[in-house]
Amino acid sequence: MSGSSRLYKGELILDDSTSEGQLMDMMQGFERGYEPEGRPEGYGYGSYAAKFDSSLLIPESEWQARIQEAEQQGSRISDILTRLRIPHKDQASTNYCWANGPCHAAETLRAIQNLPYVSLSPASVAAPITGFRNVGGWGLEAIKRAISVGFVPSSLWPDNAIDRRLQTSVALTEASKYRIREWTECKPRVRAESISMAIRGMPGSLGFNWWGHLVMGCEAVWLDGEVALRIRNSWKGWGANGFGIVRGAKMLADDAVYPVSVRASAGGAKGAAGTS
Repeated sequence: MSGSSRLYKGELILDDSTSEGQLMDMMQGFERGYEPEGRPEGYGYGSYAAKFDSSLLIPESEWQARIQEAEQQGSRISDILTRLRIPHKDQASTNYCWANGPCHAAETLRAIQNLPYVSLSPASVAAPITGFRNVGGWGLEAIKRAISVGFVPSSLWPDNAIDRRLQTSVALTEASKYRIREWTECKPRVRAESISMAIRGMPGSLGFNWWGHLVMGCEAVWLDGEVALRIRNSWKGWGANGFGIVRGAKMLADDAVYPVSVRASAGGAKGAAGTS
C-alpha cells in the first residue's frame, strides 16, 4: 500500500528539518503562553484525566490502512470541521493557547457527537485561573476547570475577554452545560498512544515543549511513507484555516490529553459557524 495523505492548500509542515529561523518566522506576530517546565504541583499523571488504557492502542501495522480508510470516507476531524464550517480559535493577543486547545477540542467533540455547534470561550476558563491576568499556563489547569466548571459560551464571554465582570452567575450556570466530564491522558512523548487516539478520531489538547505552545490535535496522516499528525492552531491566518502538520520528533507531545465525553446541552443554534 502506498500513497500520501492529501494536504490542504497552504498547510504548513513542521518537522525535524524545520530550522530555528524558520520556526521563528512562523511565530512572528503570534502569541503562545504554554508553560512547559514540568507539571505544576498536584497535577500528576492521571490526576484529572484518566490514564491511557492500553486497550485503546492500535497496532502500528494497521496505521496506514486505517488512516487512508478514514480519508477516503471523509470521516476525519478536519473533514468534519471543514464540512460544518466550524472555525479555529483565535487567541489574538492573549497568552491563553493552553486554554484554546482544550476549548476547541471540546467544540470538536461536540460536533463528532452530533451536538449543536456552540462557540465556547477559552478566556472563560483561563482568566479565572490566572486571576484575570494575561499570562501563560498549562493545559491540564484548563482541563481541571473544564471538568469542574465548564466553558462559558462565547456569546456570554467573548473568546479573548479578560474581564472579571463577565464571571456572573448566569455565565457560570451556562458553563455547567458545557462541562467535559471525562478526559484520557497519554504518557508524554509516547507516539503509539497519541497516534492511536488520533486514528480513533479523538481531538486532543497537545502541548509541545519545543514550541512553547499548545494546539488541538486532529487526525493522523500518512506522508512520505510514515505517520504524521495534523493539528489545528489558535493563530488567525496560520496554515490552512488553522490546519498544519507536525511529524518526526516534533509530533511527540509533552502534554497530550483527549476529551472523551461532553455534557450534552440543548443550548446553541444548530448549523455551522462562518469560517475565520
